[in-house]
Amino acid sequence: MKKTVSIFLAGIIVLMMTSIISARGKRSGVAARAAVATTIKITNFQFTPKTVTVAVGATVEWDNEAGRHMVEADDGSFKSDVLKAGDKFSHTFARAGKYPYHCTFHGDKGGKDMAGTIIVK
Repeated sequence: MKKTVSIFLAGIIVLMMTSIISARGKRSGVAARAAVATTIKITNFQFTPKTVTVAVGATVEWDNEAGRHMVEADDGSFKSDVLKAGDKFSHTFARAGKYPYHCTFHGDKGGKDMAGTIIVK
């Protein structure tokens, strides 16, 4: 009888550990997907692509290929330092919404000239 109870308890422990490991793997998979960056290139006085849609928790990276530029949200929620050729700037979006942005030097709020939009769903 003691042997049967021991085997039964061992089986329960194995099942519980399997569930815990499986749940951790699922959570880390979500974190890994959210950490993947979307890249926007800064070239020829434009952001490419101009509009990007990402998930909540995603990181967007701006990669400056030429000139001197800045990336600034129209609402002031993020702002880069001056980016020289080869510099990068990234921002992680924690909330859903629409985030228009512009180059401080070559654009303006409201999508004027060098500007783009991040849509977070």
